[in-house]
Amino acid sequence: MKKRRREELIEKIKNGIAMPRLQISVILAITALVGFVTSFILLKTGVTSMALRYPLAVFAAYIGFLMLLRVWLWWQSDEPAGSFDVGNVVISDISVPDIGSGDAASHAVFGGGGDFAGGGSGGDWSGGDVPKPVPVAFASHPAPTAAPLSSASSSSSGSWGIDFDLDDGIALVIVLVVLVLVLSALIYVVWIAPVLLAELMIDAALVGGLYGSVKGVQRTHWLLTALRKTAIPAAIVAILFVIAGVAMEAANPEAATIGQFLRGLE
Repeated sequence: MKKRRREELIEKIKNGIAMPRLQISVILAITALVGFVTSFILLKTGVTSMALRYPLAVFAAYIGFLMLLRVWLWWQSDEPAGSFDVGNVVISDISVPDIGSGDAASHAVFGGGGDFAGGGSGGDWSGGDVPKPVPVAFASHPAPTAAPLSSASSSSSGSWGIDFDLDDGIALVIVLVVLVLVLSALIYVVWIAPVLLAELMIDAALVGGLYGSVKGVQRTHWLLTALRKTAIPAAIVAILFVIAGVAMEAANPEAATIGQFLRGLE
């Protein structure tokens, strides 16, 4: 009965949302920007492997997508601007202690026993009889040379070291197929936008007198609903980018971006 009531309410609410597919398209565009910026930052920090960097960027973008959905819910509600909550935690209720004033800072005295300038628990470094160091003779032997660490250098540069060759044409076909599948996943999310946004509004009990009408409706946390509707497409996108990254690195080990891979085909 509750599930049937939920379906009826979804049909009622989704017809009242203004241009839901356009709204979710804007959210996805911002999500893609978050992924691009994340990939750029990872590249600048030394993560040159596309097979590693791109799925990490997808993960960061998906976290941003969920946060944007929460912002959209807040925008649809009557919550005050200062009480944005994540899950069950209300940010406005979190107090930050004042560490810039008061007596605590004035009592932070350095110097003397037991502090940074002191020499232990009760004195300075100049007191007491300190034994002098005894010189020790070492045999004259050549210092051992460090073995070449090729794997360590490759891992520090952020590369997985793909060690198999792949034809450029085959890699290009794989990348094109991956891009088509990723675009299909985005289109799917845009297509389900009316139902997705309506379910999120029901689970968050938003818009005016809606709360009274959802008391007899099957409900769950809005985040669980968002994950149930979008987590699988996001996981598929991440796996597809891993496949594309491996293919491009196998065809052109020197390429660190899709642009460099495409330029290498010329």
